[in-house]
Amino acid sequence: MESIAPMKKSALVMIFPMTFVAACGAAGGPDDPEIAASQEAITLSPDFGARYLDCDEFAGVGLAPLSTVAPLVPGDYTVIEAAPGMAVVVAQAGDCAEISVNDRLAQPGVFAQLGVGVVPPTGTGDQNFYQIAFATTHPILAARLRLLGVNARYAPFMSYEITSTSGPQAELAVSVPRPAGLAFDLDGPVTLPDPAAPPNPLTTFNYWHQSARYGNILQENAVTGIRLGEGTGVTLTAVGDDLEAILGSTTLTFPFFSSPELFDEAVLTVQTDAF
Repeated sequence: MESIAPMKKSALVMIFPMTFVAACGAAGGPDDPEIAASQEAITLSPDFGARYLDCDEFAGVGLAPLSTVAPLVPGDYTVIEAAPGMAVVVAQAGDCAEISVNDRLAQPGVFAQLGVGVVPPTGTGDQNFYQIAFATTHPILAARLRLLGVNARYAPFMSYEITSTSGPQAELAVSVPRPAGLAFDLDGPVTLPDPAAPPNPLTTFNYWHQSARYGNILQENAVTGIRLGEGTGVTLTAVGDDLEAILGSTTLTFPFFSSPELFDEAVLTVQTDAF
């Protein structure tokens, strides 16, 4: 079972490359896309960019016990305590017409991530989260992040499906099988965004992670053209044992924010040693 190692508890407020290649080799043969991706990523600089185009997305914000969430977050970060003894968690997944890395390697793809709400460590961004897991069907993007020490996985069998029922009414079904210990599903009825509605202004979402080799890693997502729907009936189901232990339950609802979304473009800028 894949899992994450606990980290030092934060204050309470509001692989190296060859090792990775060897690990991939144990899971697949010489033609395994993850092996090829990791070998290419080794030769590249740590800071890089990516781009998501024309995406359907779901994002939900809920609460989990501070006692289980805080040990996942290093002491350089301050976990937001949104209610007594409770931390903010976010689950996000998207299906994009195109994902590219450094304006190359463009292909359709799916991505997902889990995060914990933190105080902005550099005072920037509209929302800031400490990232506990990331998964994508894009092998190079997964490899680039994993080589930095991010808990990222190539997940070729991840799925994001929206089944229309009537007009804007639909059913969302998302399956994120990796990392195995943090695997989750998202399911429930949604009201889809109106693609003709005026978009929200540019919004920046910062996801952070700390690694021994590259320090504090910033994944800055500058998103344009966001249009929101309604998804108050969507539930996260913890498939992985680690995630169930973090949540203190097999399921999580999203009382603060729960929405299917459309966005035109998200520009991802990855910076190592960000502070």
